[in-house]
Amino acid sequence: MLGLILSVLLAGAPSHDIASLPQWGPYSKEYFGISHIQDLSSGIQVEFCLVPGQYRRNVKVPCALFESGVHPWEVSADMHHITYRHDIEWKDRVYVDATYHILDENRVLLETRCVNNTDQIQNISLQLAARKAGGADEKWDPVLEQGNGWFTVRYPEVDATYGVLWDYPYSEVRQWRCAKLEQLMPRKVHDHVNKNLKGDKKGHYTANFMRPVVLQPHRDTTVLQLIVCGSGEAVERLMKGGIPGQPEVDGSTVPLGYQLLQATLLTNVVYPIDAFGEPIRHFCPGKNWNSLYTWDCGFIGWAMSEIDPSRGYEIIRQYTTAPEEEAPFVHHGTPLATQIFAIGDVWQRCGSSDEQLREIYPRLKRFYDYMTGPRFRREDGLLETWNLFYNSGGWDDYPPQWALRPQKELRSRTLPMVSTSYYIRCAKILRMMAAHLQATSKGKEKKALAADIRQFDKDIAAMSAGIQTSAWDAETGYFGYVRHDGQGRPEGIYRTAEGVNYNMGLDGVTPLVAGITTAAQREALLGHVFTEGELWSPCGITAVDQRAPYFRIDGYWNGTVWLPHQMILWKTMLDLGLPDRARLIAETALKNWERECEDSYNCYEHFMLATGRGGGWNNFSGLSSPVINWYNAYHRPGTVSTGFGTLVTQAEWADDNVSVRLTLEFDKDLIGQEVCVIACLKDGPREVKVKAGRKALQLQVN
Repeated sequence: MLGLILSVLLAGAPSHDIASLPQWGPYSKEYFGISHIQDLSSGIQVEFCLVPGQYRRNVKVPCALFESGVHPWEVSADMHHITYRHDIEWKDRVYVDATYHILDENRVLLETRCVNNTDQIQNISLQLAARKAGGADEKWDPVLEQGNGWFTVRYPEVDATYGVLWDYPYSEVRQWRCAKLEQLMPRKVHDHVNKNLKGDKKGHYTANFMRPVVLQPHRDTTVLQLIVCGSGEAVERLMKGGIPGQPEVDGSTVPLGYQLLQATLLTNVVYPIDAFGEPIRHFCPGKNWNSLYTWDCGFIGWAMSEIDPSRGYEIIRQYTTAPEEEAPFVHHGTPLATQIFAIGDVWQRCGSSDEQLREIYPRLKRFYDYMTGPRFRREDGLLETWNLFYNSGGWDDYPPQWALRPQKELRSRTLPMVSTSYYIRCAKILRMMAAHLQATSKGKEKKALAADIRQFDKDIAAMSAGIQTSAWDAETGYFGYVRHDGQGRPEGIYRTAEGVNYNMGLDGVTPLVAGITTAAQREALLGHVFTEGELWSPCGITAVDQRAPYFRIDGYWNGTVWLPHQMILWKTMLDLGLPDRARLIAETALKNWERECEDSYNCYEHFMLATGRGGGWNNFSGLSSPVINWYNAYHRPGTVSTGFGTLVTQAEWADDNVSVRLTLEFDKDLIGQEVCVIACLKDGPREVKVKAGRKALQLQVN
């Protein structure tokens, strides 16, 4: 049923929009708040953001493009209840929790809980600012009408009227004529008389101004406002109905770190983003990157499927294309098909529907075919993607990649492991799915899937040979970047001037993910990953071996711990039948994540080895989103997790999730090997080892 509902949604929407999103949402590229999109094709939205502050002292504009003291705090899975925490005095001394309750397509209730945890009386102010974003230049000013406790605005190019209603006695309406509210509003804190405040006149905001809101020591108060939209008559009718009471919302039952990451993930959504000439809504890694980003968004869809399975699938699908579209996939940034890595879990969370798999499989294969085709594959089977993007694995300052960047001719002949290794794993995932579909197909479809499987077999053999023939460095126990001569023949491993393998790091262990190593190579690589002082650290797996001469403590990836490749290695441990090592990766990440979130209330990009503290963008969800997957794998009953080579084609849960019966299929390279399945039951996770067979396996987990 879930797959059918999603198919209906997708059929009536632009092919790359997230069709299940409501018209109201946190879509602004610049401010934390709520926006309304009247016409998806217009590229225009009307935005509302709450600006609190200490009355006659300061204002705290909720800018999303720098650390402005706003934390996405709690967001319901359906995105109908969105709470931001606005710091007025850090930490937890004076703050405002602003919750936007989407009541229906025409109404949003803003519930503002103002809290004073100090021994002093506090005076604060609240301003709800509205503006039109997008559309033609110089068509910012609305037709404004106002009265006691209300105002309405009608914007050029928008076929709707918007109204704001509040019930606070000390208030007035002011207009701000500027592009950036954070530039003008702080400078005008002490302009206590004017109601028309002028800046660069390159934009327009209408704001109510409620002040002072007096907070007694260790007390709180709640202020309600109603935002409405519709025709002029409808808005008038809705405002006459008054402000409704707050809806009941279930409180969070998950750790704070999970709560904050879910809120950050769900509010990192922007509009408009151009995709094939259409403005779309798009979940981005962080609003600092309000653009498409291919590999980050594979992880976003992966995590989203744990929160809202259908939306997770939409995000994965968003980056794939149909045959009639010119581009083989939606590309920006690192050209790794993390959408293929995610699809097994995403498909299973959506109910393992063959109908859905038949839709997404050819789209994912189109992505794979392009990236492993003649433009990128060398004669020895290795992939070279430098001419598509400078970054092979998302690791911006990874030492050999960084060293090669200014040496274009040498770089074109020197190939990393991650591209080839990860696309070998993609081939195995797609081969497994093709085999599953083939079992229930007939005629031309069955023959086409059989041809696909033969292609994957051939590709896997060719790419694996390219790695094993030229890349293994027995001295360091890592695979190296492979240099080629002018005729494309391998001529050795890329080394430093001192002769050290330049690839002692995450790229050097990626053939482990591909599942193509010998037993001796596997043990050497596992030793590096899990030995503290090499790749392992108290924060988890770092990008560069700490013994390497090019390791740095102050780098962006070099000297820090990121979560995305750890997610891939976690799945690999399950493929290898090593549940204890998988759990070590997940529990280390969850512990560090929770500690940082409890302290800072921020969701960061990475952990710094020197201190163990979070760093990078403060409201980041893209590559940090595996926290969601790991928590659910071990702590959310009703969750099944496997390695890349195991497909869950059916999961029948008993009442209250006390047991589950699973139907499993396996990649043929795992046949006869021991793999691990994690089933999180009501009383905790079960890590079960099974031997992969040629036929589907029925597994009962109690």
